[in-house]
Amino acid sequence: MRHCFKACVFISRRTLLGVCLVLSAPSTSSQMFGHVPVNIFGDGNPDNGFEDNREQVMGGRQGVGTRSNQHLNAGTVVCDEKTRGTAMVVDTREYAPGLEGVILLTAAHVIYDLDKNRRFRKCAFHFMALSELPGYKARIDLGLVKQGDFDPREEITGTGFGEGDWVFLYVPKPWKNFSPDQAIALREFSFLQTESFQQSGGEFGLLAFSSADGAISLSRNCMVIESRDDDLGGGEWEGQLLDDCDSAGGASGGGIIAVLDGRQYLIGIRSGSHWDGQVFPVTEYPEGPPDGSLWNRHSNTNFGRAIDARMIRDLIGFVHGLKDGGTAS
Repeated sequence: MRHCFKACVFISRRTLLGVCLVLSAPSTSSQMFGHVPVNIFGDGNPDNGFEDNREQVMGGRQGVGTRSNQHLNAGTVVCDEKTRGTAMVVDTREYAPGLEGVILLTAAHVIYDLDKNRRFRKCAFHFMALSELPGYKARIDLGLVKQGDFDPREEITGTGFGEGDWVFLYVPKPWKNFSPDQAIALREFSFLQTESFQQSGGEFGLLAFSSADGAISLSRNCMVIESRDDDLGGGEWEGQLLDDCDSAGGASGGGIIAVLDGRQYLIGIRSGSHWDGQVFPVTEYPEGPPDGSLWNRHSNTNFGRAIDARMIRDLIGFVHGLKDGGTAS
């Protein structure tokens, strides 16, 4: 079985186990990702219509969506004047009450120029992708971050990728309309018993940017499981989540959320997708599985990085360092 991978962010070069997959960027600044949406699942039958359960939350060409305020805790990361992915607004009040500024969590590869193997020089956060409205943009301090073991010099093609693909970012001066209630609390995924959680009325979802709409979208009623040694992720690292949440370009760093009794928690972040190159050969599917393909942990799936005890410990150390005067890592 040949495994392939793609990240939900514009990447201009990437070698996939001997197969080159290029997501080419258009020349206009309004579209920074590939032309073809990815990671949208269905029943595998293209004759009964397009299937996509995402709902626009806010932002983009339509302005404001229909969802309640509980989902207003995401935005886009814009580096070197291009949208690179999604970031979540993290609630740090239980760890560092009174912290000045805002903490974001995203996938580490979002803030890297993967052609030059370095961080982008300048990044900003656009709350809820409302970049065209005043008061919703804030500068990210790239000198103050807490990052996993992500190395931009390593290929991000195999099933071992993703464990270190996370980073906490610091926004020293929040956007004008910031409220602490816009943040989302972190919880370890291991604390959830997936089957009993859903049986008790819990729901998994993905909150992420959609380049096709230019807006933050919510994919609801997702299946979220941990990778095992018999699936596409190979269970190669603890905390690798496989999910069927619909998403498109720009979803990297988006929040895998758990909702129960009206409360939402961030339990993981999106990294990319895996698929079986024998089921979806590159000669026939150069962009990967087509929209509407069945989700199957053995042949076609998204994957993400679960929130765990280490990430929370690093967050606590990070925010305490910021309160004490700021430390970079």
